[in-house]
Amino acid sequence: MISIIGAGPAGSYLAFLLAKQGKEVSVFEEHEIVGSPVQCTGIITHSIEKFFKLKKEVIAKRLDKVIVISKNRRITVNVDEIVMWRNKFDQFVAEMAQAAGAKLFVNHQFLGFNGKNSIKIKDKKNNKIKDIKSDIIVGADGPYSTVAKSAGMNSNSKPVNYIGMQAKVKLNMDTSSFETHFGSDFPNFFGWCVPESEDTVRLGIGCFENTQEHFYKFLKSRTGKKDILCWESGLIPLYNPKKIIQKDNVYLIGDAATQVKATTGGGIIPSLKAAQTLSDCIINNKNYNRVFKKQSGRELLLHLRIRNLLNKFLDKDYDKLLSLMGKEKVRKILKKYDRDTPIPLVANLLLKEPRFLLFSRMLFA
Repeated sequence: MISIIGAGPAGSYLAFLLAKQGKEVSVFEEHEIVGSPVQCTGIITHSIEKFFKLKKEVIAKRLDKVIVISKNRRITVNVDEIVMWRNKFDQFVAEMAQAAGAKLFVNHQFLGFNGKNSIKIKDKKNNKIKDIKSDIIVGADGPYSTVAKSAGMNSNSKPVNYIGMQAKVKLNMDTSSFETHFGSDFPNFFGWCVPESEDTVRLGIGCFENTQEHFYKFLKSRTGKKDILCWESGLIPLYNPKKIIQKDNVYLIGDAATQVKATTGGGIIPSLKAAQTLSDCIINNKNYNRVFKKQSGRELLLHLRIRNLLNKFLDKDYDKLLSLMGKEKVRKILKKYDRDTPIPLVANLLLKEPRFLLFSRMLFA
């Protein structure tokens, strides 16, 4: 019996892969409805289609341009991106898992361990506590993973999270493009404006601190008003290469394992990759700590190093970066390699435009 705590994309996709292999899998979701509350922008690269074909109902928009904005520059780059209805996406992956034979229990909260092979689960609807026998327990329960805490898997480092503050607001913009904003008004991360319909956008910002102050400043400058349709905020984990993600028969995946791109805060594609890795490790009794680092660790570490570099940028540095990105030879590379393939992307950028190396000195400043 395998128990997965959390029915987000990471937990559900892992359940799907394991159930397909004939494993007995149960997924326990704390909330009454899978995918609720929404705490994600829902924008993703076309790399998602390497894992499965999305149903039409999951897709809000397809975007072919990103407008990148710094203090004094603005460029447009061709891309291939998808804006999803995030709640429908989560439900779609959970339905895949159930169709493969996994069992889904909503309104069931993980409380802790009752020995090595048993967990305590609270049935919130009936207010009952159950002991669930499990050979393997997987924490797919987010940045403040109760599974990780209960298993003592946070002892080597303190979790570091961005605060992602996002809201739906009324705004007319080109529905074939989205915006990313960089500079001193967006310290240590960036802002975004993503259309989901002709008159509604998802506008947000990520920060370590003073997030609300920076968000409202961005909201006013971009829309000229403060009307909020609804909030969709949440935490964005910073990738930790030293994170222990397997301890005996307990495993972590997704946000619980900090499997997030530090450059963009995107965690869906890394989590789906991690689910494939973890499924193989469970089926074939491999060391997940070691195999994950070999298969995905280099990419996520590169994202982290780029983020550490960007965090040192001044407005003039972002202006200079956008100037280089605006070159036609660079645009072609950005079109060919998306942010989910950072190693070939960076290698080709440096090959075609060596002036990007000028920024590397800031890593050692």
